[in-house]
Amino acid sequence: MKLLVIVGTNASFSYNRFLAQFVAKHYGDKADIEVKEVDGLTPFCRTQMADDSIKAWIEDIKSADGIIITTPEYNHTIPAALKSSLEWLGSHAGPNVMKMKPVAVLGASYGVQGTSRAQEDIREILLSPDMSANVLPGNEVLIGNAASKFDKDSGELTDETAVGQIDGMMNNFIKFVEQAYK
Repeated sequence: MKLLVIVGTNASFSYNRFLAQFVAKHYGDKADIEVKEVDGLTPFCRTQMADDSIKAWIEDIKSADGIIITTPEYNHTIPAALKSSLEWLGSHAGPNVMKMKPVAVLGASYGVQGTSRAQEDIREILLSPDMSANVLPGNEVLIGNAASKFDKDSGELTDETAVGQIDGMMNNFIKFVEQAYK
């Protein structure tokens, strides 16, 4: 099983990058997990053709069995870079790039509420007719006060409650992906 973990920000420092790396490292025995960044992607413009970076992005998404997105929350929504990267995957990118693709969403934020609003926003985008992704229901992992839950130097997630929530989500997501391809 091939899974992609998308770092949903173009910020040079992000707890969501640490979160993506944690997922790849700690669940690599259950699936082939690769971390993908959105920071090098050309910003979406409907009137422009996809360049080589975007063509590779689309192919990476198509070839993955499942997608895990780690998103911060900026002004109660997802970062512009993440939105742009998702726009390239809409129906204009070709049929069925995201259609019924299993996707899980989690995130870390400095705020107390974690990424609750950003996750709600991204779920709406993924479930839109232009995407029609198969989003893992429930299983929300909302890591608030991220600066106190990660070791800033090593990037390790140190909060056992968050680790337990991610364990549950990943076990459910792997089953979810397996079901999608039966």
